[in-house]
Amino acid sequence: MAQTSRREPVHGMRPFDGFERASERHPYAQALQIGQREWSYAELQTWVLRLGGCLASVLGEAPQHQRVGVLASRSLTAYGGALATLAAGATLVALNPSYPVARNLAILRRAGISALVVGEEGLPAYEAMQAADAQLLGSLKAVLAPESVFSEAEAQAAQQTIDVRGVLSAPNWWPRHRPADDHLAYLVFTSGSTGEPKGVAISHGNLSAYMRNFRALAAPEPADRVATTYELTFDVALHDMLNAWWSAACLVVMPERAMLAPARFIMDQRITVWFSVASFAMILQKHGLLRPGLFPLLRISLLCGEALPMGTALAWAAAAPNSTLYNVWGPTETTMELSFYRWDSAVSPAHCQRGVVPIGVPFSDHQHLLLGDDGQPVTDAGCGELYVKGPQVGPGYWQDEARTAASFVQLAGQDGVWYKTGDRVERDVLGVYHFVSRVDFMVKIRGHRIELGEVEHALRLASGVDLVAVVPRPATDGLSQGLIGFVSHAESSPAVLVQIRERLLARLPKAWMPEDIHLLPQLPMNANRKIDRAALAASLARG
Repeated sequence: MAQTSRREPVHGMRPFDGFERASERHPYAQALQIGQREWSYAELQTWVLRLGGCLASVLGEAPQHQRVGVLASRSLTAYGGALATLAAGATLVALNPSYPVARNLAILRRAGISALVVGEEGLPAYEAMQAADAQLLGSLKAVLAPESVFSEAEAQAAQQTIDVRGVLSAPNWWPRHRPADDHLAYLVFTSGSTGEPKGVAISHGNLSAYMRNFRALAAPEPADRVATTYELTFDVALHDMLNAWWSAACLVVMPERAMLAPARFIMDQRITVWFSVASFAMILQKHGLLRPGLFPLLRISLLCGEALPMGTALAWAAAAPNSTLYNVWGPTETTMELSFYRWDSAVSPAHCQRGVVPIGVPFSDHQHLLLGDDGQPVTDAGCGELYVKGPQVGPGYWQDEARTAASFVQLAGQDGVWYKTGDRVERDVLGVYHFVSRVDFMVKIRGHRIELGEVEHALRLASGVDLVAVVPRPATDGLSQGLIGFVSHAESSPAVLVQIRERLLARLPKAWMPEDIHLLPQLPMNANRKIDRAALAASLARG
């Protein structure tokens, strides 16, 4: 995995530091574009500082111990509010206005939010939350409407629709609380197995280490137009925002409706830096839209979140011939991303295993090892669960000692605390890692231990489609008795199914064969645009 020689003095820098430097050097450059609206670095800095001043006046003398929620979506409030929260020294907690009211209220309670920044698009969600739990919403120190931080008159007008208790700051407010490495930068709430949101904590030291590592690898340039495709509740959005603004590049926000036609958005908006889950590319490929030379302006392409099929990587590289393509891997707990494999269409196909692109090797300032099924380290080429240790590994789960102790562990014969990734990975003879499956994707069917990733690989080859999923049939008496395959296929016919089954039989042991294969026009996607295996399993449970 080759790295560029470009390096920046980012050690110990905080989110606002990089933005401040870019604003000083390029005040009139375009910083943010949302639809037809644009903000220069000077304009955005003024906005962020005034909102940051409002928050500072509300949070008092110890902002580093308080959490600020940002209830906004794909707006100035969302991205500027996130930066203002970090500039004020507080911990950022992103809330999605489209999430169920109960989920957002659960996050508010678990995080112990002190202040809530609400964008115009978040007002309906805020009002619904207030109706559901007026006591909780009333306990917040402040609810700020950021569109109203520029004048007293606007603030008074805002009181007609939302309670604004913040004090408008002077234009010359400047961050004075510099968070320490162990102070939390943000909490990301993901789905927990109990149904309660699970809060992943990431410190400023973790974030600084990630920015240092990534920007040595593939930092944007001032002329770049960096797309951001996700809500702030997905940490990739923070990656896009901070890396664009530390480089004096333009952050271009992808509207929700453009998700249906991402290729058109990339072309129309002259995007040069793209970061998304692999499903985006797989869907484009499925519909025959990844034509060679389609994206001539792309300079950096990052695909993450799922196993990247070799065919999709080849198609994307041909569609973006001037772009460096990276397959990206990293759990939320290790601060966004931890390893990057640089794709080379001339040699990388030979490196692929199971038809999937390697995930590379974790950044050099991290330690990593594989533990086999016997709990012993895999010393040479082989397969096991990946454990990592280093400056990007977060401190644990927010106010959840049991879950933290289960995932952040001490290993016999090893120093320090290691993060147990839950990813089953194979190391090849070159020392490069290959994602196999989640540890919980290994199932036992009638006594046979089966890797779902292996079955999915065979199903891709048999169907000629990259968008596939395999899930266990709902368990009876605690035991699953079979596998069910799903293929995103335009044609649903008995003849197609017969053909896929015949090809599978030539590749899989009979015990590994899916009992049923469902051909669907499209597979369900979760909020992060990954294949929603939980929804597929639920559909089987409903019959």
